[in-house]
Amino acid sequence: MASAKIFLFKHKKLKNGSHPVVLQIIKDGQRKLISLGHSAYVNQWDFEKEMPNKTHSNFKDLKILIRDKINQAEKKIIQLDDQDEPYSIEELVDALNIKKSSKSVFLYTEALIKRMEKSGSIGNARVYQNTLNVFKEYSNDRDLKFNSLTTRVVNDFIEYLSAKGNKKNSISVHFRTLRAIYNKAIQEKAAQEALYPFNKIKVKTESTLKRAITKEKINEIRKLKLSNKSELDKARDYFLFSFNMRGMSFVDIAELKVRAILDDRVVYSRKKTRQKFNIKITREAKSIIEKYSDLKDPISYIFPIIKRRKKEFLDYRNAMRLTNKKLKKIGEKAKIKIPLTMYVARHSWATIAKRSGIPTAVISEGMGHDSELTTQIYLDSFESSVLDKANEQITS
Repeated sequence: MASAKIFLFKHKKLKNGSHPVVLQIIKDGQRKLISLGHSAYVNQWDFEKEMPNKTHSNFKDLKILIRDKINQAEKKIIQLDDQDEPYSIEELVDALNIKKSSKSVFLYTEALIKRMEKSGSIGNARVYQNTLNVFKEYSNDRDLKFNSLTTRVVNDFIEYLSAKGNKKNSISVHFRTLRAIYNKAIQEKAAQEALYPFNKIKVKTESTLKRAITKEKINEIRKLKLSNKSELDKARDYFLFSFNMRGMSFVDIAELKVRAILDDRVVYSRKKTRQKFNIKITREAKSIIEKYSDLKDPISYIFPIIKRRKKEFLDYRNAMRLTNKKLKKIGEKAKIKIPLTMYVARHSWATIAKRSGIPTAVISEGMGHDSELTTQIYLDSFESSVLDKANEQITS
């Protein structure tokens, strides 16, 4: 009969003066000690209960882990005993398959970012890199293992961001990104699910200011006299094209190729969500397309945004910044009170649809949803003919 026990191994002292928490397996007079990847100081340990006390920084999570490992070990011992066949202590230890989380947060995240960049998820890679940079700043560039990324550390990180003046939505992005990193680490066995530190933490967000303009203001933008194909003119064309194509995002406009045009329609998958769109080309949208492309080369980009191979993201990002900069000037010329950006085109399409009496079931409150994705799900659930009619009514 085998036995399992977890205790603080005082005979071994780590560099910081603490002692490792180990699982002891005894079978046929033999003993094996398995480190759980955690440690504690003597004054942080309840030797009667063989559990950490409340002074331990990871008190609650470590208690859960210990109970989980003891239950796992005892169940495995019962299973092997019920087989009524001899087994060695080595076979029992192998069957337990207990591995400590030895991956560091920094190294794991950096490797994750490289994989994202390699697979073409440049935007996500930038978001993860930004959160990693902020987290490094918070920790004074001291790396930590996933088993040290406790609830207390996460809460401390949130408080640090708040003290630095970060807004609620910015804090929420960093929190959700850090949580996503941990979730991926669990999937790849780099972190332990039993130590998950995010369950009891909630980060509030705040509604962003609505950014929509009226049809009258859209017409004011159309009427502006701008030099043909100047940076201001291109910015206006991208804005109006987005508006005509149900608020198409700038990245999708940048990556739109001639082969996406089938008869009088544009068929594409949105980069952010991979949702498929099939949109009838309006008269204004057709005019803008023909202004920049002769439509002869199927694999060529329609708009002069992406110009370099393997530097597509840089071209898109630079063009996006320049376009929004120019749109602000256009907004000033058209006497629009809010800063004009490409996002305003998307928001305006949804808001004008609502004000035009388009049924909520067709457009669904536009930007009134909690997420942009919810709005697109509503739009995609209708036949193209319904959406074409709605689009004609909105953009004409």
